[in-house]
Amino acid sequence: MATLPMPTLHDGIVTLDAPTSTDVDAVLAGEDDEHARRFGWYPARSTRASVSQSIRGWRREWRESGPTRCFAIRESASGRLAGGCELSIGATGEAQVSYWVFPDFRGRGYAWRAVELATSWATTHLAIRRYVLEIEPDNLASLGAARHARFTQTGTARDDQGRAMLIFERWASA
Repeated sequence: MATLPMPTLHDGIVTLDAPTSTDVDAVLAGEDDEHARRFGWYPARSTRASVSQSIRGWRREWRESGPTRCFAIRESASGRLAGGCELSIGATGEAQVSYWVFPDFRGRGYAWRAVELATSWATTHLAIRRYVLEIEPDNLASLGAARHARFTQTGTARDDQGRAMLIFERWASA
């Protein structure tokens, strides 16, 4: 996988850049029960130590050209942390996409904007050709973001916790 510096991407509404140690408090403040449930750790919650460890890991993945590329989603106007967007890159030109938006920023289109920026960058710089999302059927906000980002439902599956998931995909040429 190519060694590339962490880019800063923006569309005037959201900015994607590196998560940093100064984001820990914003992550802890932004995580709610919905976030924890969707990512499978509810009723547990993140801790200062677990968030710091995640940020260090994401930064290491960038430095070492690992298979995970995690971006902080920031509100462009204020610079405030609004969530995150992650690409888990496979060996065959495919990437699993995930995203999360904190409650104060939901309903503003930040998720689909972040997905557009991240996938456009990855198509150009990492030669990713196919993007895949797994979304729970009752996650209406995420379903809307996926459709707005031009993903198409292609199937269903169960995740590693046995939850029903809808599979969405988008080819880089879309």
